[in-house]
Amino acid sequence: MKEMKPQGYQLNTVEAYCLRKNAEERYGLISPRYLMRSLDVVYSSLAKFSRVCAIRVDLRFAQERWGGDPDLPTCFQRTDPQAITRFIESLKSQLRGEHQRKGRRGEPALFEYVWVREQDRGDYPHYHLVLLFNKDEYAFLGDYRDPDANNMATRIQKAWCSALGLHYPDYTNLVHFPQNAVYAMDRRSATVHSESYLNFLMRIAYLAKKRTKDIADGYRHFGCSQ
Repeated sequence: MKEMKPQGYQLNTVEAYCLRKNAEERYGLISPRYLMRSLDVVYSSLAKFSRVCAIRVDLRFAQERWGGDPDLPTCFQRTDPQAITRFIESLKSQLRGEHQRKGRRGEPALFEYVWVREQDRGDYPHYHLVLLFNKDEYAFLGDYRDPDANNMATRIQKAWCSALGLHYPDYTNLVHFPQNAVYAMDRRSATVHSESYLNFLMRIAYLAKKRTKDIADGYRHFGCSQ
Protein backbone atom coordinates (compact mmCIF):
# COMPACT_ATOMS: atom_id res chain seq x y z
CA MET A 1 0.00 0.00 0.00
CA LYS A 2 1.24 3.49 -0.88
CA GLU A 3 2.85 5.20 2.08
CA MET A 4 0.88 8.21 3.30
CA LYS A 5 1.90 11.23 5.30
CA PRO A 6 0.52 11.05 8.85
CA GLN A 7 -2.95 12.53 9.21
CA GLY A 8 -4.96 13.33 12.32
CA TYR A 9 -7.25 10.38 11.80
CA GLN A 10 -4.39 7.89 12.03
CA LEU A 11 -3.79 6.24 15.38
CA ASN A 12 -0.37 6.67 16.90
CA THR A 13 1.61 3.68 18.15
CA VAL A 14 0.15 3.79 21.66
CA GLU A 15 -3.42 4.20 20.41
CA ALA A 16 -3.02 1.31 17.96
CA TYR A 17 -1.62 -0.89 20.74
CA CYS A 18 -4.56 -0.02 23.00
CA LEU A 19 -6.99 -0.81 20.19
CA ARG A 20 -5.41 -4.23 19.72
CA LYS A 21 -5.44 -5.04 23.43
CA ASN A 22 -9.07 -3.95 23.80
CA ALA A 23 -10.00 -5.98 20.73
CA GLU A 24 -8.28 -9.04 22.18
CA GLU A 25 -10.36 -8.72 25.34
CA ARG A 26 -13.45 -8.85 23.18
CA TYR A 27 -12.52 -11.14 20.28
CA GLY A 28 -9.50 -13.17 21.40
CA LEU A 29 -6.01 -13.03 19.89
CA ILE A 30 -5.57 -10.40 17.18
CA SER A 31 -3.09 -10.47 14.30
CA PRO A 32 -1.11 -7.20 14.52
CA ARG A 33 -0.32 -7.41 10.81
CA TYR A 34 -3.94 -7.86 9.74
CA LEU A 35 -5.05 -5.10 12.10
CA MET A 36 -2.51 -2.57 10.85
CA ARG A 37 -3.27 -3.32 7.21
CA SER A 38 -6.99 -2.94 7.94
CA LEU A 39 -6.36 0.43 9.58
CA ASP A 40 -4.30 1.49 6.57
CA VAL A 41 -7.33 0.84 4.35
CA VAL A 42 -9.48 3.03 6.60
CA TYR A 43 -6.88 5.80 6.45
CA SER A 44 -6.63 5.43 2.68
CA SER A 45 -10.40 5.75 2.27
CA LEU A 46 -10.41 8.93 4.38
CA ALA A 47 -7.55 10.34 2.32
CA LYS A 48 -9.52 9.60 -0.87
CA PHE A 49 -13.03 10.52 0.30
CA SER A 50 -13.88 13.39 2.63
CA ARG A 51 -16.89 11.39 3.81
CA VAL A 52 -17.03 7.61 4.04
CA CYS A 53 -19.89 5.11 4.21
CA ALA A 54 -18.59 1.77 5.52
CA ILE A 55 -20.63 -1.42 5.21
CA ARG A 56 -20.01 -4.70 7.07
CA VAL A 57 -21.15 -7.81 5.25
CA ASP A 58 -20.72 -11.57 5.58
CA LEU A 59 -20.60 -13.87 2.55
CA ARG A 60 -21.26 -17.59 2.76
CA PHE A 61 -21.46 -20.56 0.42
CA ALA A 62 -24.61 -22.59 -0.15
CA GLN A 63 -25.26 -26.02 1.30
CA GLU A 64 -24.76 -28.29 -1.70
CA ARG A 65 -26.23 -31.54 -0.41
CA TRP A 66 -29.69 -32.13 0.94
CA GLY A 67 -29.28 -33.56 4.42
CA GLY A 68 -25.65 -34.34 3.62
CA ASP A 69 -26.67 -36.92 1.01
CA PRO A 70 -24.18 -36.80 -1.93
CA ASP A 71 -26.87 -38.16 -4.26
CA LEU A 72 -29.18 -35.19 -3.62
CA PRO A 73 -27.33 -32.05 -4.77
CA THR A 74 -29.20 -28.79 -4.16
CA CYS A 75 -26.98 -26.56 -6.31
CA PHE A 76 -23.73 -26.35 -8.22
CA GLN A 77 -21.63 -23.41 -7.14
CA ARG A 78 -18.11 -22.13 -7.72
CA THR A 79 -16.34 -22.58 -4.38
CA ASP A 80 -12.74 -21.92 -5.43
CA PRO A 81 -10.66 -19.29 -3.56
CA GLN A 82 -11.11 -16.82 -6.45
CA ALA A 83 -14.75 -16.37 -5.47
CA ILE A 84 -13.92 -13.33 -3.36
CA THR A 85 -12.00 -11.75 -6.27
CA ARG A 86 -14.95 -12.35 -8.59
CA PHE A 87 -17.23 -10.73 -6.01
CA ILE A 88 -15.08 -7.58 -5.82
CA GLU A 89 -14.86 -7.31 -9.60
CA SER A 90 -18.59 -7.90 -10.07
CA LEU A 91 -19.45 -5.15 -7.60
CA LYS A 92 -17.02 -2.76 -9.31
CA SER A 93 -18.55 -3.61 -12.68
CA GLN A 94 -22.02 -2.78 -11.39
CA LEU A 95 -20.86 0.59 -10.09
CA ARG A 96 -19.18 1.38 -13.41
CA GLY A 97 -22.39 0.45 -15.23
CA GLU A 98 -24.47 2.63 -12.91
CA HIS A 99 -22.04 5.51 -13.47
CA GLN A 100 -22.47 5.23 -17.24
CA ARG A 101 -26.25 4.88 -17.10
CA LYS A 102 -26.48 8.13 -15.14
CA GLY A 103 -24.38 9.86 -17.76
CA ARG A 104 -21.64 10.87 -15.37
CA ARG A 105 -18.27 11.88 -16.71
CA GLY A 106 -14.91 10.45 -15.75
CA GLU A 107 -14.28 7.35 -13.71
CA PRO A 108 -16.66 6.33 -10.89
CA ALA A 109 -15.57 6.48 -7.28
CA LEU A 110 -15.29 2.79 -6.49
CA PHE A 111 -14.48 1.56 -2.97
CA GLU A 112 -11.83 0.40 -0.57
CA TYR A 113 -12.20 -2.99 1.08
CA VAL A 114 -10.90 -5.49 3.60
CA TRP A 115 -11.84 -9.18 3.56
CA VAL A 116 -10.92 -12.17 5.68
CA ARG A 117 -11.51 -15.85 5.01
CA GLU A 118 -12.55 -18.00 7.97
CA GLN A 119 -13.87 -21.48 8.56
CA ASP A 120 -15.40 -22.97 11.68
CA ARG A 121 -17.41 -26.19 11.59
CA GLY A 122 -18.96 -25.96 8.13
CA ASP A 123 -17.90 -27.64 4.90
CA TYR A 124 -16.91 -24.34 3.34
CA PRO A 125 -15.24 -21.16 4.51
CA HIS A 126 -17.01 -17.84 4.80
CA TYR A 127 -15.90 -14.25 4.35
CA HIS A 128 -16.20 -11.16 6.54
CA LEU A 129 -15.81 -7.86 4.72
CA VAL A 130 -15.79 -4.13 5.23
CA LEU A 131 -16.54 -2.05 2.13
CA LEU A 132 -15.76 1.66 2.29
CA PHE A 133 -17.54 3.95 -0.19
CA ASN A 134 -17.53 7.63 -1.05
CA LYS A 135 -20.49 8.79 1.04
CA ASP A 136 -21.14 11.66 -1.35
CA GLU A 137 -22.12 9.04 -3.95
CA TYR A 138 -23.14 5.96 -1.95
CA ALA A 139 -24.63 6.82 1.41
CA PHE A 140 -27.12 4.05 2.16
CA LEU A 141 -27.39 0.27 2.19
CA GLY A 142 -31.02 0.20 1.09
CA ASP A 143 -33.66 -2.49 1.50
CA TYR A 144 -31.97 -5.86 0.91
CA ARG A 145 -35.32 -7.67 1.14
CA ASP A 146 -36.55 -6.21 -2.18
CA PRO A 147 -34.84 -8.09 -5.04
CA ASP A 148 -36.09 -5.53 -7.59
CA ALA A 149 -34.54 -2.56 -5.79
CA ASN A 150 -31.51 -0.75 -7.16
CA ASN A 151 -29.39 -0.09 -4.10
CA MET A 152 -26.07 -1.07 -2.58
CA ALA A 153 -27.55 -4.05 -0.73
CA THR A 154 -28.93 -5.66 -3.90
CA ARG A 155 -25.70 -4.88 -5.79
CA ILE A 156 -23.75 -6.75 -3.10
CA GLN A 157 -26.18 -9.67 -3.25
CA LYS A 158 -25.98 -9.80 -7.04
CA ALA A 159 -22.18 -9.66 -6.93
CA TRP A 160 -21.94 -12.66 -4.59
CA CYS A 161 -24.46 -14.69 -6.58
CA SER A 162 -22.46 -13.89 -9.71
CA ALA A 163 -19.20 -14.90 -8.01
CA LEU A 164 -20.66 -18.30 -7.13
CA GLY A 165 -22.46 -18.80 -10.43
CA LEU A 166 -25.82 -18.98 -8.64
CA HIS A 167 -29.12 -17.45 -9.68
CA TYR A 168 -30.18 -14.12 -8.22
CA PRO A 169 -32.38 -13.65 -6.19
CA ASP A 170 -32.71 -17.32 -5.23
CA TYR A 171 -29.51 -17.24 -3.15
CA THR A 172 -29.58 -13.79 -1.60
CA ASN A 173 -29.69 -15.44 1.83
CA LEU A 174 -25.99 -16.24 1.41
CA VAL A 175 -25.31 -12.53 1.98
CA HIS A 176 -25.74 -11.42 5.57
CA PHE A 177 -25.72 -7.84 6.79
CA PRO A 178 -25.05 -7.93 10.55
CA GLN A 179 -26.70 -5.61 13.03
CA ASN A 180 -25.52 -2.01 12.70
CA ALA A 181 -23.90 -2.86 9.38
CA VAL A 182 -23.47 0.75 8.22
CA TYR A 183 -21.06 3.34 9.63
CA ALA A 184 -20.71 6.95 8.49
CA MET A 185 -17.62 9.02 9.15
CA ASP A 186 -15.82 12.05 7.84
CA ARG A 187 -12.34 13.48 8.17
CA ARG A 188 -13.30 15.82 10.99
CA SER A 189 -14.90 13.14 13.20
CA ALA A 190 -11.96 10.84 12.48
CA THR A 191 -9.39 13.54 13.24
CA VAL A 192 -10.88 14.24 16.67
CA HIS A 193 -11.16 10.46 17.22
CA SER A 194 -14.88 10.65 17.89
CA GLU A 195 -16.59 7.84 19.75
CA SER A 196 -18.29 6.62 16.57
CA TYR A 197 -14.95 6.53 14.73
CA LEU A 198 -13.26 4.56 17.50
CA ASN A 199 -16.24 2.21 17.66
CA PHE A 200 -15.84 1.58 13.94
CA LEU A 201 -12.14 0.81 14.36
CA MET A 202 -13.03 -1.67 17.10
CA ARG A 203 -15.57 -3.22 14.74
CA ILE A 204 -13.03 -3.56 11.95
CA ALA A 205 -10.53 -5.11 14.41
CA TYR A 206 -12.88 -8.10 14.53
CA LEU A 207 -11.63 -9.06 11.08
CA ALA A 208 -8.07 -9.37 12.44
CA LYS A 209 -8.93 -12.02 15.05
CA LYS A 210 -6.87 -15.21 14.75
CA ARG A 211 -9.63 -17.58 15.81
CA THR A 212 -11.20 -19.59 12.92
CA LYS A 213 -8.35 -18.70 10.54
CA ASP A 214 -6.44 -21.89 9.69
CA ILE A 215 -3.14 -20.41 8.55
CA ALA A 216 -1.81 -23.90 7.74
CA ASP A 217 -4.39 -24.73 5.06
CA GLY A 218 -2.46 -23.03 2.26
CA TYR A 219 -5.07 -20.39 1.42
CA ARG A 220 -5.03 -16.62 1.70
CA HIS A 221 -6.98 -15.48 4.72
CA PHE A 222 -6.70 -11.73 4.31
CA GLY A 223 -7.03 -9.33 1.41
CA CYS A 224 -7.49 -5.60 1.00
CA SER A 225 -7.47 -2.83 -1.58
CA GLN A 226 -4.06 -1.48 -2.46
